[in-house]
Amino acid sequence: MPISSVQAMWQDLASRFFENRLPPITIEWSTRLTASAGLFVSQVGPRSRWVSSAYRHGDARVIRLSAPLLRGEPETELLGTLAHEMIHQWEYDIRKRRPSHGPTFREMMDRMNEAGLDISIRHQLNETVNALNRYAWQCKRCGMAYYRHRRTIVPARHLCSRCRGALVEVSLEGGQMAGSGKVAELHREEPCLEQLPPQQLCFGF
Repeated sequence: MPISSVQAMWQDLASRFFENRLPPITIEWSTRLTASAGLFVSQVGPRSRWVSSAYRHGDARVIRLSAPLLRGEPETELLGTLAHEMIHQWEYDIRKRRPSHGPTFREMMDRMNEAGLDISIRHQLNETVNALNRYAWQCKRCGMAYYRHRRTIVPARHLCSRCRGALVEVSLEGGQMAGSGKVAELHREEPCLEQLPPQQLCFGF
């Protein structure tokens, strides 16, 4: 679907559920986003004093949609994903809060679902996500596993988020950890960086 059609979908939802109060936002298809179906990203916090309001509620934010995950899916999947990210945008732009999946998010989600949408906290595309996994790491202490589509985890810099144990890269074949005998599960937790660098705010679905 062309971005112009997605923008029209955004405008319709903004009118029906957000009283046309949402500031315009860039929406883009991403060929690299494969860990989630959609992502609301902001370069600064919702109350940052270090940038202008025009930037904070303008070019600083973007909604990214996963082309690999949503390609071939029914339009209802795209609509639900876009609506999910729009709730995050509403939390950020209107509520002036860091987006989350807390009570405020759930209240708006329930309201929109009562009107016929199909929004969920987590998407149901796990089989597609797992099929795209190419790399895996496992904690040497507790066994926690991390799966990625690109080699983004560096054991020299990352620790297990559960027990802060050391990570080691392991072989991944056909969605299975080599020698495990079972299908690998997708863990969405991020490993801990020993020294956390500055990073943008990302709220995925």
